Amino acid sequence: MNFLGIEKEKIAYLGPKTSFSHEAAKKVFPGNELIEKKTIAEVFSSIEKKECAKGVVPIENSTGGSVPFTLDELISKKFFINKEFFVEIKQSLLGNTNIKEIKKLYSHPQGFAQCGIWLKKNAKGIELIETTSTSKAAQLASCEKNAGAIASNLAAEEFGLKIIQKNINDDEHNSTRFVVVSQSKNKEGEGKKSSIIFGVKDEPGSLFNALEAFKMFNVNMTKIESRPSKKKKWEYLFFIDFEGNLSEEHVKKLLIQIKENSVELIILGSY
Repeated sequence: MNFLGIEKEKIAYLGPKTSFSHEAAKKVFPGNELIEKKTIAEVFSSIEKKECAKGVVPIENSTGGSVPFTLDELISKKFFINKEFFVEIKQSLLGNTNIKEIKKLYSHPQGFAQCGIWLKKNAKGIELIETTSTSKAAQLASCEKNAGAIASNLAAEEFGLKIIQKNINDDEHNSTRFVVVSQSKNKEGEGKKSSIIFGVKDEPGSLFNALEAFKMFNVNMTKIESRPSKKKKWEYLFFIDFEGNLSEEHVKKLLIQIKENSVELIILGSY
């Protein structure tokens, strides 16, 4: 509770503690109770079960691309995006030994993807083991003599590891886009950006017709990505971000055109 006696919302995030998602959650919800979850699916589940009001999840990295687990959860039609923000990601090599003695190297798949150039030069013969988070990677490395982790400097402090080499990510401007998700959409008119998901009809030109609407109604599409629908083999859904609010007339016309050329349309909201 705050000083007025009003209970603040509980916020779920992808743990464990010291993960980049934890850092992101602290940044956007500094005064709220933050609830650690083991997986992205558990973050969404905690919102669905009303255990937490909102969740903070990674959706895209500037080097490693989109986070498929988050995209797959958004397909469920039960959640809205309320906010987006960016956190600069600095990856370091952590361990209890020197680099020549490391036999195993732990990290999240995104951690490995963000450090591809460094790995090619320095990790020949080292077993790369994927973990659910960079923080989990540091925790595992702290328990083994000849193991290392690609994780944050904060994780080194938390688990008593040495920082063997700082900032080993390929892109010095590496950042991750995080979103705040909930089962409630923002107030009408709030936000200058919107996101949708749709699947097209299995007929010639259906995707073209849907996308042509962006030019027709002068809407700037900032991102498009496809994911398997998981409902039918070789069927795909398209995730799109665009400039504009869902309450604007030209955006409403855009969505009508897309709906006419799609089998499914999921509105993720404006933010």
